[in-house]
Amino acid sequence: MIAAVAAATLALSACSAEDEDTGNDVDRPLRVAVTTDASTLDPVRGSSGADQILLFPMYDTLVSYEADLEPKPGLAESWEYLSPTELQFTLREGVKFHDGTPFDAEAVKYNVERAKGDGSQIAPDLDAIGDVRVDDEFTVTLLLSRPDAALLMVFSDRAGMMVSPTAAEAAGGDLGNTPVGTGGWKFVEWRRGEAISVELFDDYWDTESARVPAITFTVLTDPKTRMSALLSGQQDIVSSIPGASADTVEEAEGVSLSATPGLFTQMVYINTGSDELGDPRVRRALSLAIDRQSILESGYFGFGEVASGYFPQIYWAATPKSATYDYDPDEARRLLEEAGRTGLTFDMTVIASADFARISEILKEQWAEVGVTVNLLPREVVQQNQEFIIEKKFPAMFSQLTSRPDPAMIYRVVGTADGFNNPSEIPVPGLDEALADQDLWSEKEDRRPGLDRAAQAIYEHTQSFSLVHGYTLVGLSDEVEGFEMNLLGKPKLVGVTIG
Repeated sequence: MIAAVAAATLALSACSAEDEDTGNDVDRPLRVAVTTDASTLDPVRGSSGADQILLFPMYDTLVSYEADLEPKPGLAESWEYLSPTELQFTLREGVKFHDGTPFDAEAVKYNVERAKGDGSQIAPDLDAIGDVRVDDEFTVTLLLSRPDAALLMVFSDRAGMMVSPTAAEAAGGDLGNTPVGTGGWKFVEWRRGEAISVELFDDYWDTESARVPAITFTVLTDPKTRMSALLSGQQDIVSSIPGASADTVEEAEGVSLSATPGLFTQMVYINTGSDELGDPRVRRALSLAIDRQSILESGYFGFGEVASGYFPQIYWAATPKSATYDYDPDEARRLLEEAGRTGLTFDMTVIASADFARISEILKEQWAEVGVTVNLLPREVVQQNQEFIIEKKFPAMFSQLTSRPDPAMIYRVVGTADGFNNPSEIPVPGLDEALADQDLWSEKEDRRPGLDRAAQAIYEHTQSFSLVHGYTLVGLSDEVEGFEMNLLGKPKLVGVTIG
């Protein structure tokens, strides 16, 4: 069954809506179950990779992308590199923010400067931008201090989510509780830890794409509860179906399973500045002690592929074979002895879910085989990020890497000195140089050598332990039409209908 599901979904499929209105036969909200709440509703202040699915309905991005992450027009109708250090956007006309503020070049300038400013978690993504030039009402040029090959796709993520300057100023600079964007739906309510509700924005610029009248995102952290909600018809779209439950969804009436290969990576993040895991020999030993194939089979029920680096083989920037860890517990024991850390004990936070609990127990058993003891500490995602990344309380965190639209963004966020997911603030040796080299090129094949060197630098430093590139498993009611998953595993819901 697993092979059949994977084969049937390797091609990312989509259904386009034909109606020019909302295109729905059912006049009720689309009900979407998610595993974790938003960290904030302000796109530049968020700390969780799970935020985007909750933000996309309210915030359009400057650049959008196809299911395979190829860029396509968003709020910018087109773009052009006038030189290696000048990126010009031509903006879509007639777009309004939810509060009626017009979207124009001045709004883009405001948003870029805001994303580079104090309180922004994504300022490093925009480090290459020296200035923003407003050429006319609907033309804006980014003036760069250096080439940045990832910059275009940076604007398909958080940095490209345009907020209303009027609303941001009125809110004192923080839209965490009062989001105002240009998206197809506007904010209604956020009940923290429970649900986020949005409703149709009547003045949305895209009048051709179908949209449901409203969306309710319900936070259901327990996989059994999510499964029950799907099978009983309480939810239309349910994220993160456990691999163990895939057969149940396949065999049930009225629902279907979407199993899509993508860029999700289950990973152990490391604080390389911690006392317990500061020695690269210790980190390498822990990685060599992991039997990833057994984790894929028993933890993910075959829905994925074994990982060493950050990118799977289906991706154009796949991790090179030279940066692949073997399973070698004998070498792991030797390295621990060489480092003087036999009998090592350390704490690791784990996402508080049944899936992560099961896999973390497998990790604990495998590390115990080489004499290492790990104390597992369950945490909700937002708390986990706060304690590991911001407060630097623990040496390790078992979570997931939800990836970004461009590979260089991942290497920077994980391995550079100011990378958000690098609590040690210790740069990976050789990484900056490798990324600078690939920044000189725009074509993928020209960027590959630099990106491969970046992967090799991460590998040699053992910055983290990638385990499995898991498939994105989503349960769908048969009433849902037009659902499309992308490589990021973060669907956008414009074009989805019920009925």
